[in-house]
Amino acid sequence: MPAGLPEIVYHMYWLKKNKFLLEKDIYVTWVLFAVEEGTFEYQIGENYGVAEFGDVVVCPPQIAFHRNVLTPLSFHSITFLLPEGEPLKLQPLLAQRKIRLPQIRRLSENYSCLRQADQQMSYSSDNQKLKQHYLADLWLMIAQQALESPEVDPLLEKDEFIRDVALYLNNHAHESIEIRDVAQRFGMTPVQLIRRFKNAYGVNPLQYLTSIRVKQACRLLLITEWTLDVIAGRCGYENGFYLSRVFRKAMGVSPSEFRKQYRY
Repeated sequence: MPAGLPEIVYHMYWLKKNKFLLEKDIYVTWVLFAVEEGTFEYQIGENYGVAEFGDVVVCPPQIAFHRNVLTPLSFHSITFLLPEGEPLKLQPLLAQRKIRLPQIRRLSENYSCLRQADQQMSYSSDNQKLKQHYLADLWLMIAQQALESPEVDPLLEKDEFIRDVALYLNNHAHESIEIRDVAQRFGMTPVQLIRRFKNAYGVNPLQYLTSIRVKQACRLLLITEWTLDVIAGRCGYENGFYLSRVFRKAMGVSPSEFRKQYRY
């Protein structure tokens, strides 16, 4: 095991959960929740937030992990151990509790491989080695992002009004949405909405909406035989040509290349 990397204890993939079995849990090891689809709110100590695709929530041992599903949630739950002495080095990272990982393509590949390992292999040393590899890559992304990004003030994510805006965008991402209409719906000007949303989530509403749509496109490319035009319609875009432009910009590859590389 390379120095500083976590050792996986147990991995479980949950598909479209509407409710956590336990609204509060206390783990004897470290645990991370890596979200593929949907949203959930959490509180760890004084830290509150809302997590979605691209977010990884890390909880240390012996600390109450409160959580509540907001929209049907698909996620990876990974319990792990850290090398002796390593937690002290990770305090700046873990103080954030939630880390947003922008490497969508790399995340999608890791998540797909974790699911594949779960579906095709029983609990075995080979299975654990595969999952250990994917956890190590996730951890490297987490560490890199924590070092490069300033710590987020958890008070910002207590803006429940903006959380409602985010939930609205999640629930209507498959429709045609204009930011000015969203702003009007919530009694704000577009400038007010963009400023307040960016303070809470680190991106503007359009970037947030695009990330939801691209994530949905990734999922549909992997689990269906649908044409790009059909997928575009399910993701809030007028046609496959426009989706292809947005997808390539976000993922670095075309939709067809993504489907060919990551489908199994």
